[in-house]
Amino acid sequence: MRDLPIVLGAQNIHHQDSGPFTGEVSASMVKSCGCKIVEIGHAERYKYFNETDILVNKKIIQAINNNLIPLICFGEEKKISNLLLRKKELIKKIKIMFKSVNLKKNKKIILAYEPVWAIGKKNAASAVYVSETVNIIREHFIKKLNFFQNQIIIIYGGSVNKINAEKLLKIKDLDGIFIGRSAINANNFINICKLVEK
Repeated sequence: MRDLPIVLGAQNIHHQDSGPFTGEVSASMVKSCGCKIVEIGHAERYKYFNETDILVNKKIIQAINNNLIPLICFGEEKKISNLLLRKKELIKKIKIMFKSVNLKKNKKIILAYEPVWAIGKKNAASAVYVSETVNIIREHFIKKLNFFQNQIIIIYGGSVNKINAEKLLKIKDLDGIFIGRSAINANNFINICKLVEK
């Protein structure tokens, strides 16, 4: 049985960057098109295409090996008010997703904290909830995974809109926001962009 590729749209967990795999897109193909950033691990991939944390790990490594900046989406399935339980849940995912992931000092990763329970809903996670979680994530990457502070960009996604964006953008350790539905309407998106300039 031959290895299958780990490509940015594939369902398998082996890794190979080329071969006769019709319908799949490899990291090297993405790179050849001039792309610099690749989104990996969105909740919809888990829900509709059976992706797993193990597969996301392989994709992250493949992206880094091809000099792409991985933008990795992750978050808890259900709202967890207890901070220690939330930390336990997130770190469990992070340990699998970032196993054997190493970055050169001049390379970066983008971490998109997207609690699944807040995606496509009426309300985003509160600014306090996001702030707590971002601190957990940043601390773990620096203290446990030995990433440098300047290698980690953390953004929040999950029902971001022009009403809640201002509060989210004021979170001290959050580097930005990840906009979905609110970017469909150009005026909404422009209004959110203007908040960043304030």
